[in-house]
Amino acid sequence: MNIQTVAENLRNTIASKEGYLKTLKGDLICGDYVDRTVTKTTIEFLEINIGELKRILQDVEQCMEIEK
Repeated sequence: MNIQTVAENLRNTIASKEGYLKTLKGDLICGDYVDRTVTKTTIEFLEINIGELKRILQDVEQCMEIEK
């Protein structure tokens, strides 16, 4: 595995989590109280996780630029 593969895997993971996040935000409209609480917590977790992954991706992309 090389750094380009790592970067692509991160991009794919971020895109998948962003898609799931969008779905969860739509689910908030129709869930009951328990589901809404769980969904809100999951949304908060995903937003934090996506932010962390984006920062890691930035670091990986900087390493890729240095290698050129």
